Amino acid sequence: MIAQLSFSLALRVFLPFALGYYLSYVFRTINALISFDLVTDINLSAAGLGLLTSAYYLSFAACQLPLGVMLDRIGPKKTEAVLLLLASAGSAWFAMAETETELICARALIGMGVSACLMASLKAFVDWFPREKHAVANGLILMAGGLGAMSSTAPIDAALQVTDWRGVFLGLAGV
Repeated sequence: MIAQLSFSLALRVFLPFALGYYLSYVFRTINALISFDLVTDINLSAAGLGLLTSAYYLSFAACQLPLGVMLDRIGPKKTEAVLLLLASAGSAWFAMAETETELICARALIGMGVSACLMASLKAFVDWFPREKHAVANGLILMAGGLGAMSSTAPIDAALQVTDWRGVFLGLAGV
């Protein structure tokens, strides 16, 4: 922990984690916008849609225990960086998927990849920010997630007018 926190250091620590948590919420809520397209393009059933959505949450939850160990041993920056690479790979795979099984596996990989976004942020704030700044940093990171949930509606819907769901997921893989 640093006793005196400069604004530039606060931004260098906060912004990457905020972007990661923002992205995790976009991935969390995007299925509602693309469900009709998935049913049409992949011939996904209602049960398949449910399984696709649950694959994200189940893999996300399964990663929480090993994640705590990774955050303590490897640190929040490296842990989140590696896991976000998995999310990016999962998003690219999702964009190229042709079968229900591929979609489910890709969605599970995305869930694993974004599983650290909140906890890594909180751990980084404890490591880098003075105690009196923790509440503000925690509140701002939760706000970043809320913005991710909001921006997975109208902006993603607008993107779907320009490209298809595959293009959106390829774009998210590049973020």
